Amino acid sequence: MTKTFYLSLGASIIALVALVVGTASPAAAQRVEAGRRQFDGNWTVNNSSATCMVKRATWTLTVRNGMVGGGGNFPATGSISAIGVAKWTRPAKADGKRVSYTGSFRGNAGSGTYSSAGGGCSGRFTARRS
Repeated sequence: MTKTFYLSLGASIIALVALVVGTASPAAAQRVEAGRRQFDGNWTVNNSSATCMVKRATWTLTVRNGMVGGGGNFPATGSISAIGVAKWTRPAKADGKRVSYTGSFRGNAGSGTYSSAGGGCSGRFTARRS
């Protein structure tokens, strides 16, 4: 009798897990997709630095499905997560070295810091959805 009880309990748990996973997955996937898209669009980015060759620069960042692009001849690659954590890289205008950006986005604004490979250049950025 005990063996039958445990087998029945095990089958019930498996059925419950299958039911929850089967019904929650589409809704969860839609929430994740919507979260990724909340930062889609064109963003005007303003860089400012005391240590870089280019002290100030303005450029356009493009976000599609959470993936970062844009930057013209100095393309950006990276992502902005559903909760607004941003990480991307792009080559520097002055010397082509890789510049890494990290920051946070919320609503129509973002901000953070950047630094070049080798550490010779660093600064701050702000971003506004265009």
